[in-house]
Amino acid sequence: MTTDTSIAKHVMKTVRIQVPKSLHEVPIISNLITEHNVIVNIRGAILDQKATGGGWFDLLLTGDSVQVEGAVSYLKKVGVEIWNEE
Repeated sequence: MTTDTSIAKHVMKTVRIQVPKSLHEVPIISNLITEHNVIVNIRGAILDQKATGGGWFDLLLTGDSVQVEGAVSYLKKVGVEIWNEE
């Protein structure tokens, strides 16, 4: 009998992000899910319908540590400001 030690422990990280107006057309949350294989729970958000300014989201990211850290790195790389990271 073999034991699979490759099962990674899930971690959860809460981030508050600010999405600048210039990125409103970029599917940032969709990309977190599809490209980084994390579960995204939107806990709060403000983004006006006319998109006249930046918006913010409170997100709970769940996945293994590599996935979650990759998702946070992606957010920084595309120019999303991370206000709070727990």
